Amino acid sequence: MSAQDTPARVGLFLRSINSQQISAEEYAGHYETWGGSFIVHPAVLLFLQGAFGIPTDYRGYFLGGKCIGALATWGKYVAGDQQALRAYKVVERIDFGSPVIFLPIAPGHKLRIHYRASYLLSLQQTQIAGAVFTRLKGMSILRNIPTELPSGKKSLQTQERRFLKLGGSIRDISEFSPSEIAGIYEMLFRIRWNRMPQAAALLRDNLQSFRKFLYGKVLWFQGRPVAIQINYRADTSKTICVDYVNGGVDKPFHSISPGSLLSYINGRTICAEARIAGKRLVYSYGKANTPYKDQWCVRIARGYTGFWLP
Repeated sequence: MSAQDTPARVGLFLRSINSQQISAEEYAGHYETWGGSFIVHPAVLLFLQGAFGIPTDYRGYFLGGKCIGALATWGKYVAGDQQALRAYKVVERIDFGSPVIFLPIAPGHKLRIHYRASYLLSLQQTQIAGAVFTRLKGMSILRNIPTELPSGKKSLQTQERRFLKLGGSIRDISEFSPSEIAGIYEMLFRIRWNRMPQAAALLRDNLQSFRKFLYGKVLWFQGRPVAIQINYRADTSKTICVDYVNGGVDKPFHSISPGSLLSYINGRTICAEARIAGKRLVYSYGKANTPYKDQWCVRIARGYTGFWLP
């Protein structure tokens, strides 16, 4: 061991001192039982491990010999956290937006996590010890649609009826192949933002890899797509977690507000699904950094942990 490696090795020892190594299969079982966000889904972690050669360690937190929480780690990081995605250069090849970290923790229990993370949700603040939560760099989490819309739902319902009356259609993203989705998204993203999406060269391959996680609708008008969003969804027995990555809109059709209409439809649909299934919904729009998101979301604090160790 070189002197240069010593602090890092000491840091890893200290981070893991209150947990035990568990298998990937055990982690997957706890994830399904207690819930978790998309970026820490067992299949997503397995894909990233293979695609990027990331050594993934699964940790279990125990009380009285019983596991009460599970964590996947990449070195000193909580696996999938934005810091980790940058450190392992995942962001250069796949756009996940700013994915939230919602961890598999048994109800009524609290973990003291020493691994580095910067996108923990305050929704789990009572279950995570040793984290600092701040609203200065918060996250946007979907409201209960349509009941909690600050502007009410009638205007959006009227807008939807008008859209359909004019010949518009609402199609599920599952109707399209990954290649078709990539083509639609690239076209509408470029119209909206006047640039290509992040990691555009690998977009088709990435959408193919994560096809089963894609969620949402595509709005069609006058024979062409006018609005699309890339959302990744992960379901467990207790939770539905969705990460909004980005979207594209055909600006010439701004009179029918396809972007707002799509956000309303996607949000209303998933809220209804979660309510009927009796599951907890965590639908993240990423960083709380634009007034547009405030129409659909509430701003909540974001948690940081493990930053004090080497």
